[in-house]
Amino acid sequence: MPEAVISYDKDLPEIPDHSAFTEPHRYLRKKPETKDDFEIVEGRRTSRLILVNKLRKAVHTWREQGYPGASNATLRLLNYWFEEDHLVNGKLWRYYFGQREAIETLIYLTEVEKNTDIADLIQSFGEVFYPDGSQERLESSDLKVETAVDGKRRLLRYVPEVQSDQTQDLPAENLRRYAFKMATGSGKTVVMAMAIVWSYFHRKLTAGSNLATNFLVLAPNVIVYQRLEKDFADNRIFHELPLIPPEWKSRWNMKVILRGDANEPDASGTLFLTNIQQIYASRSTEWKPENPVQRILGRAPVKDLNSYRRPILDRIKSCPNLCVVNDEAHHVHDEDLKWHQALMEIHDSMSSGLAHWLDFSATPKDQNGTYFPWIICDYPLAQAVEDRIVKAPLIVHRVKRDDPYKVTKDNVIEAYQDWLLAALARWREHFNAYKIGRASCRERV
Repeated sequence: MPEAVISYDKDLPEIPDHSAFTEPHRYLRKKPETKDDFEIVEGRRTSRLILVNKLRKAVHTWREQGYPGASNATLRLLNYWFEEDHLVNGKLWRYYFGQREAIETLIYLTEVEKNTDIADLIQSFGEVFYPDGSQERLESSDLKVETAVDGKRRLLRYVPEVQSDQTQDLPAENLRRYAFKMATGSGKTVVMAMAIVWSYFHRKLTAGSNLATNFLVLAPNVIVYQRLEKDFADNRIFHELPLIPPEWKSRWNMKVILRGDANEPDASGTLFLTNIQQIYASRSTEWKPENPVQRILGRAPVKDLNSYRRPILDRIKSCPNLCVVNDEAHHVHDEDLKWHQALMEIHDSMSSGLAHWLDFSATPKDQNGTYFPWIICDYPLAQAVEDRIVKAPLIVHRVKRDDPYKVTKDNVIEAYQDWLLAALARWREHFNAYKIGRASCRERV
């Protein structure tokens, strides 16, 4: 029977000396002999994603050594974010460790490893779990990268989440595409903003930087767009959170162009926030020459400049550098999707390609239900619950059938038994969770 996950407060044991702001050193695990009891396990919860475990160790060592190899601009940001005290609305503000590790990993791969190809990253940091789920791992030689006749590269590997060998598409060569697997509610948007600030000032303050001062933040639908609009419109998130060191605020000159705006990008830096559907529409209305004269001379001059609005795709392509940030990026898994095609068109149109392509999602999976092989950060729901950042989930059984069987007065219980059993299981969860509160209320009465 399928399951639905519902956000719900449920008591879990505390982990002594645990903080959401420091690196985890213990985790909770259900006792094998019981159903609801937990035990505390020393060490950090192992990720079963192919790049994450070795990257965690490398970034941990880099952090402990004081970030050797990082640019001066990066060192200032890391020190400001994680070592200085901040007040937001009169309260102490600190970044969660999951947020810290995510941005550190991106910086480490860019500035220290100088990675530009996911295939190289897989050979250096990749590992594959055994089919039995044990924590022993196969060597990186069991990760095979092949190039097909059509020029596309594919990764052949055993995938534990589907328990079978799978072939997965890889990003194009020289495309720095990374994915961040972060539980819903754990602060993905803050990491997006940190990545934007880091890229912007790295480009402005570091000689020879190939990062971006222009950004395309994409939402898959109106609901996600409206959430992002609250944060990014008028640069709100950059002004309200401690993202920019005080001495650099005068250098921050980011123009935000929202969905439907006709504004042109600014040379100092532009952040486009839109739905991918606008990019599709822009592609379909893109001007194309209709005859040899137009191919030579180009488009005819616009008579009414006040009424002319350049398609957003044209404006995006006119930027000299660009970083793409995908929110809810599980929508972009398939290379045949228009989303992927539109972004690759932008990448190919730029002389040096995209500076970064960053995917954020709680479930960054492809069409086969397997995780992207370019995930560099894994902050799972279990960790977010232990950190008390999100509420514990309640697993509720969902009935498979849309309608009951044919009902007569003699077989009502049989016809609706799946619904009744699911409701009963849900009621028991609520009863056990709230019985202490009810008892105390009765005592007061």
